[in-house]
Amino acid sequence: MKLFLEGLNCANCAGKIEKLVSKMPNVREASLSLATGSLVIEECEGFAQEETYNAVVKLVHSLEPHVVVSMNRKQAVATAPCGCDGHEDGHNHGTHEVAIAHGPGHAQGEMDQRQKIELITAIGLFLLGFVFQATLPANLEILTIGVFLGAYLLAGYHVILLAFRNIGHGQIFDENFLMTIATFGALVLMQWPEAAGVMIFFGIGEYFQDRAVDNARRSIAETISFNAITANRVSPEGEVVIDAKQVKVGDVLVIKPGEKVPADGVILQGVSHLDTSPLTGESYPRKAEKGDEILSGMINGNAVLKVLVTKDYENSTAMKIIHLIEEASDKKGKTEKFITKFSHYYTPIVVFSAIAMAIIPPLVISGASWETWFYQSLIFLVVSCPCALVLSIPISYFGGIGRASKEGVLIKGGNYLDVLYQSSVFVFDKTGTLTQGEFKVIKTEPASGFTEADLLTAAAAGERYSNHPIGKAITAHAQIVVDEASLKNYSEIPGKGTQVEVDGQMILAGNRSLLQGHQINLNENEEEGTIVYIAINGKLAGYLVLGDMVKANALAALQQLKKLGVKKTVMLSGDNARVANQIGKQLMLDEVLGDCLPQDKVAAFEQIKTDNKDGKTIFVGDGMNDAPVLAMADAGIAMGALGSDAAIEAADIILMKDDPMDIVKSVDIAKYTRRIMIQNIVLALGIKITVLTMTFFGMGEMYLAIFADVGAAILTILNTTRILRYRGFWQKNRV
Repeated sequence: MKLFLEGLNCANCAGKIEKLVSKMPNVREASLSLATGSLVIEECEGFAQEETYNAVVKLVHSLEPHVVVSMNRKQAVATAPCGCDGHEDGHNHGTHEVAIAHGPGHAQGEMDQRQKIELITAIGLFLLGFVFQATLPANLEILTIGVFLGAYLLAGYHVILLAFRNIGHGQIFDENFLMTIATFGALVLMQWPEAAGVMIFFGIGEYFQDRAVDNARRSIAETISFNAITANRVSPEGEVVIDAKQVKVGDVLVIKPGEKVPADGVILQGVSHLDTSPLTGESYPRKAEKGDEILSGMINGNAVLKVLVTKDYENSTAMKIIHLIEEASDKKGKTEKFITKFSHYYTPIVVFSAIAMAIIPPLVISGASWETWFYQSLIFLVVSCPCALVLSIPISYFGGIGRASKEGVLIKGGNYLDVLYQSSVFVFDKTGTLTQGEFKVIKTEPASGFTEADLLTAAAAGERYSNHPIGKAITAHAQIVVDEASLKNYSEIPGKGTQVEVDGQMILAGNRSLLQGHQINLNENEEEGTIVYIAINGKLAGYLVLGDMVKANALAALQQLKKLGVKKTVMLSGDNARVANQIGKQLMLDEVLGDCLPQDKVAAFEQIKTDNKDGKTIFVGDGMNDAPVLAMADAGIAMGALGSDAAIEAADIILMKDDPMDIVKSVDIAKYTRRIMIQNIVLALGIKITVLTMTFFGMGEMYLAIFADVGAAILTILNTTRILRYRGFWQKNRV
């Protein structure tokens, strides 16, 4: 079950909800993505979904009253402010449907009008307090104190109420509690301006932190937004503009120049050029005419098209990709899991350190002031919240996934970004991956006693039902019409070829292994290319030689992978060893294994993975024929999967266009995302440790502690947005 939480911008709040939902008796596992505000729940058997939903709604409302829970999703982002400040006037209307945002919606992270007025009034009272402090006589000091207390309560009563509410639920070590204890301590020390100032600056900081989170979400959403908002549907009354979500299978749409295609379909009328960049990252024009398939997300070029819809809006390619990217954020990477676990220990440690700081130094240091060390311990409390860390890491993963999608690379989870970052061995399939997969017959060689016509007729019959690129190339070259009624007992032998009966004759079409398995002797063949042998009734009828060209970017991509730290590149091929070695030499691969049957590929890959002690092992194939190997790999990459449902389901990483250089892009983006996350960790911890050290030596101030908390969070979020603007080598070299 997947739920959406509107108004959740706080990392600490998200951690609380995820932890408590996971402990529910009817929940086996729960994962909350702060990047999209989605909560994925794996339920135990024997519980109704409605029961789980109601329990989650009740829990979330008790912890964060302003957060709205729903099982649905809308296109527009509508996220209320974070509950850190405790305001309860959220969006109480209807359901929340969010995640990847497209289209207009009210600005995220904005305080409601009442809270804005309260904060502005508190700032005014705070400034007035300093005026009174400077101008009023000592006997009227009570007025000054009253003004500061008014500012404190107006700015902080939300925080205080939420802190006590959370204590009632056993949630002690959160930001609200820490701020409440710290400011109560300041009041005990009669530091009225400091108590009021801390609450005011905390409120302002939370506001800007929420805005930063929301801007990061919006930037990522805009990066991957390529679905249409409206559609032009043909009706009996004429052309009608409708919401794109209303498009159904069977509708006829008119797509005008410059418009996005709202749903997948087939062109009924018109000839145009399509911009495929929203799906593939490359804006090369693709000619489309009557009968051609057209995918949602593409942009129509220079002419009007009339299209018959074959997939409705929700099941279209664009929405499928958007859902895929959204779901990817639910799969947490190792760094995110570590930081979440780290925060559970970090905050209590700092809190108890603050208690120790307040008590131990005055007892053991001669002349130490209880008041001074108590004040310094309060600063420790303010600094202790790990929001900057817990917040920036999931946003970083989401940013990396969004940036890759802009280049036509779909990564199904932050965990796979981690795998790409750690990749040290890449294993490739040959046909369609490193080579074009467009075979052509370059030579026919009949055996003694057979003519070329005999050879081609038998070959065409043997490959009649084959969907393999080699089989299709042979039937295209033969140009012989085969009477399907004459074909009997057709079968494909995996990794070898085909067998069929034609008018009483047994025809074999395949590689050397197939014929040798039927006790047909073959001489050594030195031909360069892929060889398909043909046998009729147990006798060799001849062979065909087919050629397959290496992809233009294949060699450059392999060289770039080595520059990015990949230690070994391997190719596994079902083609004969001689052809495979020839391709391997041309591409400067480290290792080549030819003559691989499907089970041979599995065994070979298993050994390669076992031998790789230094990192992760990646397999790159077509996502369908290589499913067993893709499943074994640390990450499986499907090549050229534009519009292919099977490939999208099979692989962990999907390249939407048929270009090996996209593999390099995915690794480069993963490594850059990792660098940003390390920077965020160093930045957040560095600021906090610096302020804690200064505090220990008596140089800290409460205002500095506020910066170490919310300021660090804002800085790390702003740093994270650099991922979306990352210019890899492929962009830097563009003209």
